[in-house]
Amino acid sequence: MVIYGKKYVTLPTNGTFMTISIAAKKLLCLFFILLPTVAQAYTDHRNTKTDSVEQVLASGRHLSDAELMDCYYELVRGYLGRDTEKHEAYCRKMLALSYEMNAMNMRESALYHLGLQHYGKEKYDEAEDYFMQALAVTDSMRGDRRYTEADIDDNYSQLYGALGNLYNMQDKLLLAIEYYQKALPIFERYGWLESLTILHHNVAELWLMMGNNDKAEDEYLKAIATGTQSGDSLMMNLTRKGLAKIYIAQNDYDKACQTLLPAYDYYHAHRDEEHGDYAEILASMTKLHLMQGYENLTQAKAYVREAIGSDNGELMFETRRDVYSAAAMVAMKEQNWQQALTYALQSIHENDDEATYSDVGCYEMLAVIYMHLGNKDEAQSYIRKVLTMMENFATEHYQSGLSQMEVIYETEKKQKAIEQLTREKKWVLRAGFLLTALLLLVAFIFFLSWRSVRLQRKTALFEARFEGEVAERRRIARDLHDGLGGMLSLLRLKTESMANEKGGATRDEVLSLIDATAKELRHVAHHLMPEQLLQYGLDTALNDLALSVPNASFRRFGLKTDIGRDREIVLYRCAYELVNNAIKHAGANHISIQLVGEPHKVTLTVGDDGCGFKGTEGNADSPTILTDTSSISTEGMGLQSISERVAHYRGGLFIVTGPGKGSEINVMLPV
Repeated sequence: MVIYGKKYVTLPTNGTFMTISIAAKKLLCLFFILLPTVAQAYTDHRNTKTDSVEQVLASGRHLSDAELMDCYYELVRGYLGRDTEKHEAYCRKMLALSYEMNAMNMRESALYHLGLQHYGKEKYDEAEDYFMQALAVTDSMRGDRRYTEADIDDNYSQLYGALGNLYNMQDKLLLAIEYYQKALPIFERYGWLESLTILHHNVAELWLMMGNNDKAEDEYLKAIATGTQSGDSLMMNLTRKGLAKIYIAQNDYDKACQTLLPAYDYYHAHRDEEHGDYAEILASMTKLHLMQGYENLTQAKAYVREAIGSDNGELMFETRRDVYSAAAMVAMKEQNWQQALTYALQSIHENDDEATYSDVGCYEMLAVIYMHLGNKDEAQSYIRKVLTMMENFATEHYQSGLSQMEVIYETEKKQKAIEQLTREKKWVLRAGFLLTALLLLVAFIFFLSWRSVRLQRKTALFEARFEGEVAERRRIARDLHDGLGGMLSLLRLKTESMANEKGGATRDEVLSLIDATAKELRHVAHHLMPEQLLQYGLDTALNDLALSVPNASFRRFGLKTDIGRDREIVLYRCAYELVNNAIKHAGANHISIQLVGEPHKVTLTVGDDGCGFKGTEGNADSPTILTDTSSISTEGMGLQSISERVAHYRGGLFIVTGPGKGSEINVMLPV
């Protein structure tokens, strides 16, 4: 089982699980990564109940695209490693549906599983193509708000791991290292210590295969450090097993002991579970006790005897090579050259065509053994094999390195192009956002200008109406006082003269009627445009208004602020109409007029103890507070007219009233 990122994956080969038979390429293909995930944890879906999911598909009931995709996804994971044909068929269906739904994450998953399918069949070129397509899809997910950074990183980590293993299986070691290293910052970002341990171990093994012991040692030490943090004892000791080989080759006994002995204790305690690794550890313990200056032939023979005894025919070739080369070294120390030859021949491939660079050490050993046995021809043959192997390795390594470096260069070029396009896309989006914001700002400024012009026109129209109304009231008041008032005075004189001549009660009645008419005329003229308001201000005018009405009172509170003649006229007209309404409609016995001055506003309050307003809800204990006067029916000037006048000055009008509790009307104008 292999797990990259957060996704558990089983590698299939023709319906069975794939076993990698090259020890130097074990790199995680035989191990699993347990990750502290940034999203919901995944589980192993090899045991998914595929039959029940297929029954849902065969039921004929309508499924939404999302439901259908869920079914395909479960079947893809369920058939992985169990049924190659069905697995691939559902991958294709999942891929086709992902284009219809524009579901890029599911498209990546389908391509990734197709890559695994071909990887299991050892069709590496096709597997590489699918993995690269999946990478391109993941690249396009950047900037798509449907996918989180964790979703994208998870895709990258599993694909980088898959490509690393793929290139490792093809001996493209530089490319394998390149893709393992790409996963490194993702593992570090999320603190996936187990993954970091395995990644460093993998890279160390690859550097060791290329003969770069310094880099291999550095990566092994990093793997041990992260393994210690995570508490992964298996990976720590697997890494110690590889690191010990470096120290033994360098003849560094102290470091070799410090590294190898804890690994021996671990594998000895788990020798039944880690059979092959324990045999390798025994071979290393044998070589440790043969190191120059620290020879202990008795211990070396004991370890190699146990190692050979563990060969039950199931050991991988690389492990067998370690065991029998160690046995040959012990026999050489004892100068038992025939026994050494037997062991040494078991440490190499039977067919020279299968030989790798790792066989060079065994060929050198055989050349030495044949020299001591006096067989110069065989000795020379193995010397030639060593030279040929080294020459072929150098040529292949050089050519492969060039080819891999070219691929890495092209990949980096592509990555830079993607990053450049991403940056350009961001700048285009930013420019579009700024342009949109600018257009909205221009539209907003235009709206404000239009509203300001409209308000100015409305204000000018109101002020013109108000000034015209004031001028007209003054003209009417003057005409009534000067014209009609004079005529009534003359009528009174003539009536009095006629009444003196004739005498009788009619004279007193007529004179009384004329006096009442003249008084009412003066009253109307006064309230059309009171001279006290024009000459002495609002306080005097309101006080005179209260004096002219029985049982009315006026009181002034707060600051005395100059609010302007137009506002004084509005407040006076409001007070006059409200007092008049209280007398005519409320049946009030007492009316109070109050004027309260504050730094930023002035409030006129007219209260009475009448019957209150009709059409209001509430009760005597819970009065109603009204701010909307449209539902109240009144006579005369009306509250609607007062409300409109007050609204022009951005003022407010609200009423407190209740059945049998009278009313209190408040008019507020800002200063």
